[in-house]
Amino acid sequence: MENHPASAPATESRERSFSPAALVGLIRPRHWVKNSLVFVALIFSQMYTHADHWVHAALAFAAFSLTASAVYAINDVLDADSDRRHPVKRNRPVASGQIGVPTAVVIALVLFAAGSAVSLSLGVDTLLMTAGYALVMLLYSVWLKHVMLLDVFIIAAGLTLRAIYGAAAIDVAISSWLLICAFLISLMLALVKRREELARIGGDRDQGRPSLREAPPVATWDHWVSMVAGITILAYILYTVDAETVARVGSTHLLYTTPFVIYAMFRYMARAQRDNIGEDPTDALLRDPGMWVTVLGWLAVVLLVLTGTV
Repeated sequence: MENHPASAPATESRERSFSPAALVGLIRPRHWVKNSLVFVALIFSQMYTHADHWVHAALAFAAFSLTASAVYAINDVLDADSDRRHPVKRNRPVASGQIGVPTAVVIALVLFAAGSAVSLSLGVDTLLMTAGYALVMLLYSVWLKHVMLLDVFIIAAGLTLRAIYGAAAIDVAISSWLLICAFLISLMLALVKRREELARIGGDRDQGRPSLREAPPVATWDHWVSMVAGITILAYILYTVDAETVARVGSTHLLYTTPFVIYAMFRYMARAQRDNIGEDPTDALLRDPGMWVTVLGWLAVVLLVLTGTV
């Protein structure tokens, strides 16, 4: 006997039960923490005493958050079928049927339009950056995420773009060393994400994304993560003692922030390998009080150094 007529009303019922919780699940505001990278240029350019710069940085944060949420919504539409086979992602609003595909697309378009409007208020350059980000992420969702390692580099580039975007929003130049550090940290997080996914599916590569079907074993990914972590720490140390940095800050005391960076990276790597929490870096970071204390400690020392207190 055909059961399609019976199943259709159930789906429609789930879509009619569209709730604020489903909307939150679609736009993923907890992932907006990544967009805090737009404030990097504001802090390290020492423009944090200018109220207008804070306004521009806040607008940049809002614009990128809206654009990123639009990308998340479209990604969920494109990945609905594969998400239904994932132990966690199957609960996403589109995959679970809480939000229908047409509704999700409309929400994405509204978010993208709002993000573009806010970006345009900051300038044409920032608008082009968010549009370019959205385009690359669309290509990523459709095709590029199926290419091993290229997908990892695209994720890292997307995170780094947030720092560049923040600098453009307040019209300051961002240090090349800071961009290198931002990219390397983003690359490490992306590598851990894929490493954790590979560890979860084990030998059943058909259960994972296509980019992992020909991927090397987990041990190789561990080597890559360790290598990038080491390079990141070295790059950050070199940034703190760089002649241009010392001249701008007025001392070499930014070096005092290095222990926080090393500890944070070691802690994250240890927890990812021990507890398998790295598949969702944002969730892993938000749920770790120790990491929050470390980040806030680092920020406090940075501000003490930049203000000449230490």
